[in-house]
Amino acid sequence: MNKVVFGIFVLLLQLPALLLAAESTIQDWELKRDREGIQVYTRKVPGSPYAAVKTITVVSDLRLSSMVALILDSEACAQWADKCAESSVYEKISDTELLIYTVNDLPFPMKDRDILARFHWSQKPMTLDVTMTSEAVTGIVEEQKGRLRLTEATISWHLQPLAMGAVQVINEAHVNPGSPLPGGLINMLLVDSPFETMKSFRKAAALPKYEQASISFVEEPL
Repeated sequence: MNKVVFGIFVLLLQLPALLLAAESTIQDWELKRDREGIQVYTRKVPGSPYAAVKTITVVSDLRLSSMVALILDSEACAQWADKCAESSVYEKISDTELLIYTVNDLPFPMKDRDILARFHWSQKPMTLDVTMTSEAVTGIVEEQKGRLRLTEATISWHLQPLAMGAVQVINEAHVNPGSPLPGGLINMLLVDSPFETMKSFRKAAALPKYEQASISFVEEPL
């Protein structure tokens, strides 16, 4: 059995589990956009007036380490993450835990938002799924003039290896913007911004600087 046929055979074996995983991934979520291989979903969050957003795509030509390296390269944030104006490592606690300071540029007359978030990285030893979770932390960095500090925000990235070298990429976020925003801007931040971010993420992770990246805590699928 040649490699291609074997890969298809493995994919067929995985299909029921993948369908179940996809169903559980999008349950309670409302599809807002499905274009260019990217799906954007939103859902209501109990106790919050602000919806959560989930963006999903599948890539077939990117290594796990390349994608992780891009996310870890905080100074490159403005080059691919929509609305990111600047970002830097405030403190590296370990290879898998960091404090990251980020500024998001919002249209005038809205104030720019900034956030200090604690990033945690992990990889499952059996499936090799890589997950990054981040949450806003307070009381460490003084608030900056002209910027509104985000104190309630959770963001995650999930990289799930599939058959034949494919990887499902999921980005999820729930953010309290700190003050009321116009309806049009909220829609842009919940649909347009995640969509554009995922498009740019796929391109940026393929750049030569990340192509052969080696990450201490990431094992690549065989």
